[in-house]
Amino acid sequence: MDFTIASGWKWFNGNEAVPLLKKHNLLSHGNILLSESSLTNFLEAINLSPVTIEIKRNEICKIEKKDADYLEVDASQDAIIRDVWLVQAGKKLVYAHSVFPIAGLNKNLLEKISASIEPLGRRLTDQGMLTLKDKLEVSAVWCAEVNKELGLPPENTHWAKHYRLLAKPADEGKGIVASVTEIFSHELMGKPPQNGFRVTN
Repeated sequence: MDFTIASGWKWFNGNEAVPLLKKHNLLSHGNILLSESSLTNFLEAINLSPVTIEIKRNEICKIEKKDADYLEVDASQDAIIRDVWLVQAGKKLVYAHSVFPIAGLNKNLLEKISASIEPLGRRLTDQGMLTLKDKLEVSAVWCAEVNKELGLPPENTHWAKHYRLLAKPADEGKGIVASVTEIFSHELMGKPPQNGFRVTN
């Protein structure tokens, strides 16, 4: 998935984003931008309908340096790149891009993740793994593919969330680390301010 940070924006960490997001006209679901809880569970609870996924990309390729640096892993390894839409009641709500290195992963677990038609977090939980998120960042991004899929004008920007997903099996075996970027539809989160905003003291 190719996307760029919208003009006037940068990635804001969670502490920077709290006061800033309060100033803008987010829809009622805006708190999930800063939440560490399961997005899938949140959507199912508030809308009382299941979340499914539409897989757009699922392949193994060399991890990019920026992703390796963010995940604090060796850049000379392969990673699974997985792009999906989270869909609820026939509506595409969130475009999720996941990158997770495969070095040392259990082959059986790797196959289950790659073949899964469920959201990544749910699949990991179903495998008995304990998950947590850190390095949370919030911004506005431009993505031609998202606009095309949602039938929007090409210049539209969207709220986005970026975080590191850590998952460890209960038996303390080899864990998983993943970089996850979620781009939110306007219907779910509203539109970000056109000209960005600044952090002020």
